[in-house]
Amino acid sequence: MNNRPITTMQAVAVIVSTIIGIGILTFPRFMAEAGDSGAPMVTASGIFIAFIGFWFTASVCRKFPNETLFIFSRRLVGAGLADFLTGLIVVFFAFSSGITMRQFGEVCVSVIFKKTPIEAVILLMLLLGCLSIRRNIVKFTYIHAFYLPLILLPVLIIILVSLKEIDVLNLLPVTGNQLTPRKFTTGMLTSASLYQGTFILTLLVPFMKKPQKVMKAGASALLLIVSIYVLIVIVSVGMFGAQETLLLFYPTLETARSISLGAGLLERFDAIFIIVWVISIFTTIFSNFYMAAYAFKELARFQDHRLVASFLLPFIFGSSLLPDNVFQTYDIASATAMFGLILLTFYPFLLWLTATIREKRGRSA
Repeated sequence: MNNRPITTMQAVAVIVSTIIGIGILTFPRFMAEAGDSGAPMVTASGIFIAFIGFWFTASVCRKFPNETLFIFSRRLVGAGLADFLTGLIVVFFAFSSGITMRQFGEVCVSVIFKKTPIEAVILLMLLLGCLSIRRNIVKFTYIHAFYLPLILLPVLIIILVSLKEIDVLNLLPVTGNQLTPRKFTTGMLTSASLYQGTFILTLLVPFMKKPQKVMKAGASALLLIVSIYVLIVIVSVGMFGAQETLLLFYPTLETARSISLGAGLLERFDAIFIIVWVISIFTTIFSNFYMAAYAFKELARFQDHRLVASFLLPFIFGSSLLPDNVFQTYDIASATAMFGLILLTFYPFLLWLTATIREKRGRSA
């Protein structure tokens, strides 16, 4: 009898709520910078690169359905190399958590808590995350499944209300004006870096009722997320135009501010959006922090990740204070995302290649 508690739909929920996060505010600006009116096309193109890394991750995890990646990687590439790469994963997810928290703090002190020190905002959310990750993977999954509808439904409502405000001419030509291969590639890589949350499935597979469906779960999550992101870019660029979108620091927030429903019945969609955005930030931090703590636990051969969470907290808080200003914050965030895209594509590929070669050798022996 299969007593694994996590269903395929719950795995989808974890991936979706992990990926939808801080980037939802600013990425229309980056897509407009890369593709002009072709921003939706550039956004959609990123899924092809993201799917490559996900495919290798899902494929190798499916070969070892009873273990996490951090366990079976030692048998595939040796304990030394596996521990080194696990250490990079710890650093990446911990540092990414810190930079994400800094971005969260910058938005909060400029939009909501204008007189609150940014350190207080960051520390409060980090403490909430640190307490939340002191749970096992099953409860971790249930938390994501609980919050996902609170994220998706308001976002979809805002998108649907915004669609009636767009000017189709702002989205023409669909391939963009003077879209060069360099700009397209840059935009595609930026878009692909938004989908790194699929790596969280490495923790879920050993607990899934049907681990062989991990590919279906990840593909479904990616398809849903890219659809939401493309729609957000369409409404942002469609309402403001590509050139004005470049001038907006938080285009998605400005989109929510610019819409209303029912002749003044509901005019503060930006307030609703901020609430949803805070929840999405929590779920993203929750996953990144959890992944960093769990990977550190495996690296140090500990039995539990709860003590590790407290140990990582000062490092994450310190990394959130490294940038001098908001512009440097987003520059570091972009560089961190690119590093993560390379690491989380190369490592699963290395493991998949090694497992495939060994499997073929075993069959020929």
